[in-house]
Amino acid sequence: MIRGVIEGFYGRPWTHDERLDLIRFCAVEGFDTWVHAPKDDPYHRQRWREPYPGPEAERLAELAAECRRAGVRFVYAIAPGLSIDYASERDFEALTAKREHVRALGAADVQLLWDDIQPTPESGRLQSQLSNRFAGGGPLVICPLGYAGTGDSAYRRAMRDELDAQIVVYWTGPEVVSLAIAREELDAAVSRFGDRELLIWDNYPVNDFDGERLFLGPLRGRDPRLFEGRAAGLVANGMLQAVPNKLPLATVADYLRDPAGYDPVVAFERALTRYGGEVIDALGPPGVSVTEVSDTAALVDALALGVDSATAASLLRPFA
Repeated sequence: MIRGVIEGFYGRPWTHDERLDLIRFCAVEGFDTWVHAPKDDPYHRQRWREPYPGPEAERLAELAAECRRAGVRFVYAIAPGLSIDYASERDFEALTAKREHVRALGAADVQLLWDDIQPTPESGRLQSQLSNRFAGGGPLVICPLGYAGTGDSAYRRAMRDELDAQIVVYWTGPEVVSLAIAREELDAAVSRFGDRELLIWDNYPVNDFDGERLFLGPLRGRDPRLFEGRAAGLVANGMLQAVPNKLPLATVADYLRDPAGYDPVVAFERALTRYGGEVIDALGPPGVSVTEVSDTAALVDALALGVDSATAASLLRPFA
């Protein structure tokens, strides 16, 4: 089962030092996969055809080397959908050349992302056929256009008919940002994609839709039975604020270690003990007066819908 973290948000990407720090955090917490997919990395999406120039290439290679030292798999994701010509042999050659480029820098795997682009009636067929060719009969993870929900569509029917059975598809749950994911919803989505394995792209604690609101509480609402079904694993999409991710992501790690035994309050208490002080320092001084909460369970409830950094610092300080 894949236990991962993905830098997959819109907005200012994490700095190089922040990424190195979070890779080491991933190793400590038992995550085994790091996916590099920041939407505003120009060479990931807008300028996908181009290799990384010297300094950027050196930094990517250093991330891959740090992952190897930490025992974490470094995965690169490429998102060519904004401008690729599906019929162009030159574009396909550019795509495969980019894969070899990042592999030479140390990427263990390369994923193919088709998300967040304008659909056409032929998107499902064309993306399936190009994904199949890119995979070459081997394993591949892709992110489809229709990555959320359990309903059917022409796009998903095309993927059922066209996409190679070995290819794993990302799915974010019943919603783009899912408050809960049930086993029955997973099973329905698996069926919609042709009974293939799905990799859960969990949009928690990501906050690029409201960058001032931080989701610092524990992961909640994830069915412990998900991995008894056709879920290949879960990768958690982080917030823009690098260090504060450590509180919620540590609880994601606890859930992935033992879904059946996971207790969000207990997991959050452990995360607070280990990372609370560091997160409070990163949040800055408390700037508002808040009503103090009495215990960790009440703190979890207070953080559940997200809070600004000043409120977060005020709420967390008595517990860290």
